[in-house]
Amino acid sequence: MMKRLFCILAVLSAAAGFVSCEFPIDEPETEEDFQSVSLNGNTLTFQYSSGTHTFTLNEGEETSTLSFSHFPSTLNEFRTLRERLLGSSRPGTVALCLLSFEMYRRNQSVGEQCVRLINTSANATLTIPRLKEKLDQPYLVASYLKGATQSNNYTPGTPYVLTFIWNDNPNVVQGEYSSAYAGKVYHYYAAWNGDGRRDATVLVPDDGSEVIVHGCGNLVLGVPTVGGWTDTLK
Repeated sequence: MMKRLFCILAVLSAAAGFVSCEFPIDEPETEEDFQSVSLNGNTLTFQYSSGTHTFTLNEGEETSTLSFSHFPSTLNEFRTLRERLLGSSRPGTVALCLLSFEMYRRNQSVGEQCVRLINTSANATLTIPRLKEKLDQPYLVASYLKGATQSNNYTPGTPYVLTFIWNDNPNVVQGEYSSAYAGKVYHYYAAWNGDGRRDATVLVPDDGSEVIVHGCGNLVLGVPTVGGWTDTLK
């Protein structure tokens, strides 16, 4: 009953134009959580008993990349990654969007909380059902990783690399103000399927809070199917 009430409030918030969703975020039970976390320059490192997870953000004027060793294992790791490294970055927030998609594939409950954490309420409401529809394409996020194409069954090299490109389409207005969300909207492409590009938008709120995903419908579109995909993603 309580969860239903929170969902109703989320929908009402979206209709009212609120930026973030007050969906309850509860860390689920996990086999392990990170023991320590450290930031060195633009590299964030999580130390687990089983090994190390590293994330490096290289942000440029035209092209930015996120290189990483593993997808986030827990909601806590995802949230910390946002707070410590990616949440203040526009391309970094697009990266969080794709990371949340993969977390949804692995665990719908955890993934949904990640999606709601980084999206406007309205966009989260649109995105989650689309992610559920794409569960029959478990290689959706793999298709965005450097070196992964349909011809090689979306098999990326490691470390994993996501690439984001400033959208220079002359029909796009960068920094357009959204009165509904009280912030400026910016457009980026995510590199996809080798030489393809798919666009997404992020919002930089006036109040100085973390960047938030404004629109990502194209990122969750289906991808060309493959018959021999093997899940080797860490």
